[in-house]
Amino acid sequence: MNRIVELLRSTYHGPVWYGKSVRNTLEDVPVGKALLRLNGSYNIAELVHHMIAWRRYVEHLLKEGESIVIEEEENFPTIEYMTVEDWQELIEKFDQSQKSLEELMQSSTMHLSDPVPSKPYKLSDVLQGIIQHDVYHIGQINFLAKFL
Repeated sequence: MNRIVELLRSTYHGPVWYGKSVRNTLEDVPVGKALLRLNGSYNIAELVHHMIAWRRYVEHLLKEGESIVIEEEENFPTIEYMTVEDWQELIEKFDQSQKSLEELMQSSTMHLSDPVPSKPYKLSDVLQGIIQHDVYHIGQINFLAKFL
């Protein structure tokens, strides 16, 4: 579990070998860019909400030992307006999610080989998957921020 926590931490704070960390990426996005779309794409704020939603899934799994359903409104909410303060609050929410995940991973009594109830995969798949999910969407966010 310690190695996965280290990967989660470095993906978020850096350094990372593939570019910018999650935190550095989000800090570099001004609120004006966070709401722009590229040919009907999700905007950056919506992607960040989506990332937080799936982190909440992992948090719940680690706390309660069960899966939850992420409803579509939470998975990809439509965001058309946001103030600078709203954007900073969203980044802070991501920061809080990071702290929570790190703490839960370190204190969890679950084992990496434990199956996820009602799912065809193990806890290790979910924990590695949330890191992969963050990296995937940070790539999208960096792309959008560069070309918008």
